[in-house]
Amino acid sequence: MDTTNMMRVNGRSNGYSGNSHTPHDKQQQHRQKVQALFEAIGSGNLEASRHAFQALVSFDPSTFNDPQFLRISKFLDASSIYLAQQVVKEIKATWINAQPLRSMPKPQKAQSPALRLDGLHVVDVRA
Repeated sequence: MDTTNMMRVNGRSNGYSGNSHTPHDKQQQHRQKVQALFEAIGSGNLEASRHAFQALVSFDPSTFNDPQFLRISKFLDASSIYLAQQVVKEIKATWINAQPLRSMPKPQKAQSPALRLDGLHVVDVRA
């Protein structure tokens, strides 16, 4: 059978053209491509890393505007997977430190001046 005229069908597409992606879908796809790049670089596979980077740039050409991803590109072009791994570590550290705190500690209740606590006893000094 001749496979030159076969086409791929996306079963999850909501429309005929496949262009009905919401911004959330695009963000999710971008995260997945970045994660695939980080995993490929982390594994030390240079060819898979180059392929993953190309897939990310094809999906989002503005990736080259980010200086960290530009550094990754240069290191992959120079076949320096170790330096690319270091940049990925820097990026992950930046992202971790940039995350908002999940919960703020609750303010401690002010101790009543009439009650004193010593860890074992509560003493009422109002009398």
